[in-house]
Amino acid sequence: MTTADVHTLTGAYALDAVTDLERAAFARHLAECPVCAGEVDEFHATAAKIGLATTVAATSRLRSRVLTEVAATRQLPPPAAVEPPHRRPWRKRATIALAAVAAAVAVLFGGIGIGAFRSSPEPTTQIAGPAPDMTSIRATATAGGAVVVSFSRQHGEAVVTAQALPMPAAGHTYQVWFIGRRGAQSAGLLPTGSGAVTAALPADVDRIGITTEPAAGSPQPTTPAVVRVPLT
Repeated sequence: MTTADVHTLTGAYALDAVTDLERAAFARHLAECPVCAGEVDEFHATAAKIGLATTVAATSRLRSRVLTEVAATRQLPPPAAVEPPHRRPWRKRATIALAAVAAAVAVLFGGIGIGAFRSSPEPTTQIAGPAPDMTSIRATATAGGAVVVSFSRQHGEAVVTAQALPMPAAGHTYQVWFIGRRGAQSAGLLPTGSGAVTAALPADVDRIGITTEPAAGSPQPTTPAVVRVPLT
């Protein structure tokens, strides 16, 4: 990978749509390039806005139809000549990754995209737009890397995105904690130093921490936090 190539990975890297070799090379580059660091933050904020979009919950009947249709629909084969992934324009790769994020968000929040199935007699739900009070905060981890927390008090949702945290030791994982008057509550696991956790945000939570825990997670934090993010 040339020096020019590595600058094109900001969008794909922010959405974890890179290979292991690309991720390692870009993580080194990111520490020395404030321009790329800024672009990665912007992509994280955009993905978070998608994740905090307001949706209308699908009915159980519609959800069942969708899952049945997905299981029965044959995937199209790839074209005969597929361009190597490392040569795809970064904007195309970022667009593909953003589409994947949007699809995952639809499943997480129970929403279905407009016109998902032509044969469905029921009205499809619609994404109404990002939460008006959505806030994004970036914090640097003690051992390197960073975390971006995007949250909406109005909708009670938070997206915690890890950015190039050091790989946890074998048999361990990163665990995200919501911390408030009731103490620490687990918000989910980050098996590697990149990726995201989306969870309901309790009203009393005023900070978020990430610790290193056994692979299955812990009921309470057992190690010092590698990063703390006050929700102010």
